[in-house]
Formats: sequence, C-alpha cells, structure tokens
Amino acid sequence: MPIKKLIIALSIFFCGSLFKAQKLNDENLVIYKLKFEKNLKKAKSLKYQTVHGYSKSESLYNDFEKDLIKFGYVRTENQNNQQVFEKIKSLKEGKNNYETACLPTYRDILIYKNQNGKILKIIKVCTSCYSNQIVTLESESELLMNFSDYDALQELLK
Repeated sequence: MPIKKLIIALSIFFCGSLFKAQKLNDENLVIYKLKFEKNLKKAKSLKYQTVHGYSKSESLYNDFEKDLIKFGYVRTENQNNQQVFEKIKSLKEGKNNYETACLPTYRDILIYKNQNGKILKIIKVCTSCYSNQIVTLESESELLMNFSDYDALQELLK
C-alpha cells in the first residue's frame, strides 16, 4: 500500500512539474521582420495598415502570417526568443501619452499563438520612432516602454 501512495505522489509531482513547465510555453512566440519595404501608396490598404498604421482586432485572422510574407516580412529564427518573451512579459500594457514625430514603420511583428496555432496576440514594434501596438481579440493597447526598453528590445530582435 505505501508503494502505491509513493507512485501516486511521484506521478502527481512530476505531472504537476511538467504542467508548470508547459504553462511557460503555452504561447508560441513567432517573430517576423520587415525585409522588403515596397512603396505603399494606398493609406487604407491592409498592407499599409500592417506596416505603418494602426491594426484592429480583425487582424487576428488565419491567413495573417501569409499576408505578412506577401507584404515583405520574413519569419526569423531568433536565438533570443526566450529573452524577447521575458522582456515583453516584464512590461505593462496601457496607453502611452506621447505621439511620435515620424510615421511608424513596424519592422518587427511578434505573434503569440496557442498550442493549436491560433493567433492570440500581435505586437507591432517600431524601434526607430519608439512606437508599438498590441492587438488581441479583446482590445488594442500598447506596451508601456521607455527608450531603454526599446533599445534593449532592438538588440534582442537583431
């Protein structure tokens, strides 16, 4: 009888540890970089809104990644994904109270997906003019970042 209890206890412990470790990986981070910036003339086009504009929660559709590739983005295999994930996780969300002087060009787009591949969150980052946007199904917001946060993120995204 004590052996059964020991086996059950060990099973619960190891399964619990496995679950906790898996919880850190619930969201799969995929990073896209803008490599080919083509001349964008139509300010209301989806491409323009993705690269320079403000995206809405409707952007979380199944073919979003295919559209990114058509728009000149490439998926990167960044060795710093875990560090990028931790940096983003350490920042608070909200609304920045400043405007940028230039038109943002979101050269880095971070996509969080669940285990089934469904897009949960998009984070668009322009490290040139210190601008970002978070898009989820529920809301649109920003990461509350200062200049050193942008600089650190830029280094991690290289």
